[in-house]
Amino acid sequence: MSRRSGRAFVFVRWTAAPYTPARLGDVAWAFEQVDRLGRFYCYYCGGSEWRHDPVPARARSAWQEKCLTLPELIKAMSSQGPERPGYDEVKILEVEDAEPDAALKFAQRTGLDDSSRPGDPLEEVREIISRYGAHGFAAPKGFSAPFLWYNMLPGRSVPLRKLPVYLFQLRAAGERRNELSTDELEDQARRVAEGVPGVLGVSDCFIARLRSDFLLAVDIVVPARLSVGDGRILGEAVEEALRSANPAARYVFARVRSDET
Repeated sequence: MSRRSGRAFVFVRWTAAPYTPARLGDVAWAFEQVDRLGRFYCYYCGGSEWRHDPVPARARSAWQEKCLTLPELIKAMSSQGPERPGYDEVKILEVEDAEPDAALKFAQRTGLDDSSRPGDPLEEVREIISRYGAHGFAAPKGFSAPFLWYNMLPGRSVPLRKLPVYLFQLRAAGERRNELSTDELEDQARRVAEGVPGVLGVSDCFIARLRSDFLLAVDIVVPARLSVGDGRILGEAVEEALRSANPAARYVFARVRSDET
């Protein structure tokens, strides 16, 4: 099974819904639908609401939506009237090996079949995000209010209206973490070049930044008996290995030098 990363979202309403004043807050769910290559497709979101109704079958209603963009997701989680009040804040759970199909299958099944739905909306949210691939959360039983369980989730809670800004900050922070220093780039380039069969070593390495990209040049040492043609092929193999190791290298050069010893 191929690896794909995605995000699950848990939303919280801090105050009680108008028709359930005794229930302190409530939670809802959302997750990214991504393909096998990790490319974003859409969001799925949903939740459940309790009502004061003497008929058990009508005491609880569930809703689900498919959102193609982040603004659509925020609108879906905002107030839709007294029957579906909005949510106040959200936590984002990064999932390295996401299973959106499993989460969606469970969510759709529970939405259609009341008999298979967990007894509490809090349990439903935990089950959906767990099937998505987010694990290690406390069992919902024993929490007198849904927001207490929400507070134990990892990550920072942000207002719903600030979700786009927070996602941008997460993406920028991830890019900074993935960015190597010049010294780290040189060490990486030397290891990659020396790992190509036929290369005896790297004598010199030059790196220059080009905005978000960089130029990379290495001098590789090869056996003196190697022909000019074979040396050129080996140099091309080193260049290809360096490009594969770091796609941000816009220009890559490998100069071949014979071992004089």
